Amino acid sequence: MPMKYVVITNTFRREPNLVARSLKASLNQEFRPEKVILIDQNKPALEIDHTLLNNPRLEIQHVDAKGVSVARNRASYPTDIDWIVFCDDDGYMDKNYSKVLFNSIKAFPEIRIFAGSIIRDDNLGYYSPRHRIGGDINKFRNTKLLMGSNFAIHSKTFSELDKFDELFGTGSHWGSGEESDFAWKAFFSKVQMRYLQNLIVYHVKPYNGDLKHSIHKAYNYGIGKGALISKWLLKRKKLIVIYELVEMTLVPIIKCLKGLLRLNKAEILISLSSLKGRYIGIIKGYKFYRS
Repeated sequence: MPMKYVVITNTFRREPNLVARSLKASLNQEFRPEKVILIDQNKPALEIDHTLLNNPRLEIQHVDAKGVSVARNRASYPTDIDWIVFCDDDGYMDKNYSKVLFNSIKAFPEIRIFAGSIIRDDNLGYYSPRHRIGGDINKFRNTKLLMGSNFAIHSKTFSELDKFDELFGTGSHWGSGEESDFAWKAFFSKVQMRYLQNLIVYHVKPYNGDLKHSIHKAYNYGIGKGALISKWLLKRKKLIVIYELVEMTLVPIIKCLKGLLRLNKAEILISLSSLKGRYIGIIKGYKFYRS
C-alpha cells in the first residue's frame, strides 16, 4: 500500500486560474494524496471553483501571515501522514508525479528528501540549467537543486529540521531564499537527499512580468541570497558556503557579459540588479546577524 502523503500549496495574490490548475493536478494524481492543503494568505479569501470545493480531499486553511515560511509553519498538518509534498500555486504536478515519487520511496528507503525538476510551461525547457544537468544533491554545490516549488520530505524529518526559517521566503524579512536555507539546513544536518529529474512540476517562466517588475524581483531575490551568506558563512562559520559566495558573484557577471554581446538590455539590467541585491543582502545580513 502506498505511503500516505499530503500536498501543501501556498497562495498569495495569484491568478485564480493558475491556483485551480495546480490544485486539479494534485488532486488527480494516480496515488491520491490524503489531503491537498491550500494555504490561503489572501484577504479577502481567494475564490475557488465550486468543482474543486466539492472534492473532499481539498482542505483550505486561511493563515493570517504575509511570509510564505510563516504560513507553512503555522499551517495544520495531518498527524498520520508519512510524506509532505510542496508545490507552488503557479506550478502543477506532472500526471505521473505520485507514481514516480512512490517508486522512488520504495527504491531508496534511506532518502528523507526528494527534490524534483521544474519544467517551464511555455516551452517545456528546464526552469533552471541545474535541473537539466542534475547531480548528487548531498554535495553542497548541488543543494540548490532543491526548490520550494517541488520537493517531498518525510514528515518526521520536517519536524526534526524545525520546519522553515521564518526570516526567509516571499513576504518575510529577507524576501526570498527559504528553499536554499532549508536545503542547507538539511545538508549540514546530514539528511539524505536525492534529486529526481523525472519528478516533474510544470511552472510559469521565471521573471514572468514586464522589465520593471523583473528587475525589482531580481533585486529582492538577491537580498535573500546575500542574507543566506551572512547567516551560514559569517554567523555559523560554514566555510563551504564560500563556494556559493563565489558562484553568486560570477553568474550574474557572466550573464551581464552575455547580455552585452547579444545587445539584450533586459538580461543586462536584470543581472546587474541581481548582483546589487546580493551584496546589499550580505551587508544587511551581516549587520542583522551581528546584533
